[in-house]
Amino acid sequence: MAEGKIRHLFPGGNTPQGFFSYYDYIIPTDATRIFLLKGGPGVGKSTFMKKIGQTLVEHGYDIEHHHCSSDPNSLDGLVIPALRVALIDGTAPHIVDPKHPGCVDEILNLGEYWNETKLIHNKTEIIAYTKEINRRFQRAYRMLKSAKAVYDDWEAANCEAMNYNLANQKTASIIELIFSNITTVGYGKKRKLFASAITPIGPVNYIDSISTGFAKRYIITGLPGTGKATLLAKVADTAIAKGLNIEAFFCPLDPIKLEHILIPALDTALITSTPPHNQSFNNATAVIDMNDCLDTDITLRLEPVTDYDRKTFWELFGKAGAYIHEAKKLHDELETYYIPNINFNGVDVLRVKTLARISSYAAQQ
Repeated sequence: MAEGKIRHLFPGGNTPQGFFSYYDYIIPTDATRIFLLKGGPGVGKSTFMKKIGQTLVEHGYDIEHHHCSSDPNSLDGLVIPALRVALIDGTAPHIVDPKHPGCVDEILNLGEYWNETKLIHNKTEIIAYTKEINRRFQRAYRMLKSAKAVYDDWEAANCEAMNYNLANQKTASIIELIFSNITTVGYGKKRKLFASAITPIGPVNYIDSISTGFAKRYIITGLPGTGKATLLAKVADTAIAKGLNIEAFFCPLDPIKLEHILIPALDTALITSTPPHNQSFNNATAVIDMNDCLDTDITLRLEPVTDYDRKTFWELFGKAGAYIHEAKKLHDELETYYIPNINFNGVDVLRVKTLARISSYAAQQ
């Protein structure tokens, strides 16, 4: 039996608005089962999901790894699409509680396996670490908010140089190219997630993971303010209006701004290529360069503004990342108070039982 494939993405992210969640889109509303993992740091939630996922991959199931933006080596979620089953970390900052208790959702409390008496002895240290971690994240979010303000000014400068008629023509051409033979049937659905994140190790993206295998791959590039997100929004609206389901991936710097779209029914991906996630143009079906819509005389005149904005933006962006990195180090230290006081044998027993239950859903299909 061939092994299944693993797809990587982010369900939430560190943004200028704080932690921003698209957890409601991890699995469709017609899920068979959703296991919500509860428990503090270091109780093994990510390992629990990884081990279950690896066993299922070995049995030929494709799975999704939903990574943690504050530690991309850890999982916040695991999805088995063929079984419509998900496991989700339901603890802060992405608190998730059952919406349909019993019939769909249930809580797996890994906190049952810690030694509460020993943890109480470290209460002062645990509270202090938790407060300091929160302070680091709040500083990071303030830096990202400042970076976003500078980015907005960078965009505004480029907007002065935009030929919107040409931008609209480019958008109309790509819509015609993608949808020319598609008739309207019903109304499509949109799944919202992130393909990239601002993490303790810098910007991380899984664009290759989400878009590999698509026959048609359109790369959209251009400076801030050149209409990339507007083009994508119009493509997304067209797809949905024609009854096509899409996966929409948003920007961590602006979590309601589109960065990438996948249209599985058309075997089509539209991918934004800009720093810090530049993409190779080698295998692109077409490259849509929105810089073509800029008046070079105006951009040259505004170069002192855009140069300042660009340098300041990346400085603030880097400072935000440094604070997130500090928060991760403190979180690792916090885990040292929990890990020695967890009964991991008990966690393993629960994992084996949970895997057996997931496997039983396959037998029912």
